[in-house]
Amino acid sequence: MTFSMNNIEETNIDAQLSLLEARIRDLKFDYDRYFTKDIKLEPVRKREDVERLILKLSKMHFIKVSQRFTYENIISRFISLKTYWDKRLRLLESALTKKQAEPASASAQMESNRYEQVYNDYVRLVASLNPSANINSYESIKRTLESKRNELLSQYKCKDVEFKVEYENKKLKFKAVPKY
Repeated sequence: MTFSMNNIEETNIDAQLSLLEARIRDLKFDYDRYFTKDIKLEPVRKREDVERLILKLSKMHFIKVSQRFTYENIISRFISLKTYWDKRLRLLESALTKKQAEPASASAQMESNRYEQVYNDYVRLVASLNPSANINSYESIKRTLESKRNELLSQYKCKDVEFKVEYENKKLKFKAVPKY
């Protein structure tokens, strides 16, 4: 049996197209598993391999119109899948960013509430001791407490610092209690 050069090229192109289809099918399966959290890492390497194979095939000369048609259909399907995957990845990324931002804003809210509580205790104590006394603003007390908190966190290597307002020796004092 003799093969002409055209027959070998046709067979090679057909084999390459079949390989490309199989790799895209595998890649789709892996992305589906990634999005359902069956696998932890995005199949980036497989995606790059598919893109390299597409680039290699784009440089080939298609002898048959049917091969060109098959190639174009495969590319079209891959671009659709790629667009879908990129969209899902952006949605996952934005959801992750939101989840990471929520605890930060929640902790900031807790921190603010904590300073408000200390300030309210301060105002009550000042008002009970001397109703006509000048009361410092919330912002000035908060700045002072934040500064002291940061200083104590680095000094004592503790997780948090809790503040209390006390009246001792005829003076108002903010007491800091490191929390480990």
